[in-house]
Amino acid sequence: MWHFRVLAGTLLVAGLLAAPASAQTPVLIGFVEGDARLAVRQAVEGAAARLARPDCKEVLSDFTDESGQTLGTKLLASRRSPAAALAALRFVDEREAPQCRADSVMAFTHAGSQVIRVCGRQFRDRDRAAAEIIVIHEFLHALGLGENPPTSREITERVAARCGR
Repeated sequence: MWHFRVLAGTLLVAGLLAAPASAQTPVLIGFVEGDARLAVRQAVEGAAARLARPDCKEVLSDFTDESGQTLGTKLLASRRSPAAALAALRFVDEREAPQCRADSVMAFTHAGSQVIRVCGRQFRDRDRAAAEIIVIHEFLHALGLGENPPTSREITERVAARCGR
């Protein structure tokens, strides 16, 4: 009988360790509105699912960091999947930030930052697909993509073209 319990326990632990990276819950900080928190969590999970698709993952080869290395190569060197790298980021509600006063801004960060600053109200009020595209856009910045060039609009358009279907 004790053999069965040891075997069952071992299988349970092995199953938990083998859980897919996309099942990881994103780290959300400072969200006081439950609707905004839920919208951001769903957008991050949806972005991870999109990045698991080969056509969407190609967006990582479309852009480079300041040294000229593609973001896909950089991610590969980190030995993390896009979902695992995305889950390692911190999403902070910055609803009071000046950037969030503009309805068109959903999130912002800078190249290489592991913190994505989110305008919670805008995430709550936008459709989920648009929010997922913005999460991928910000993920590219977290991997080292600068801006201007390419412009924010160019980044979002490329992400939408690769990942929007």
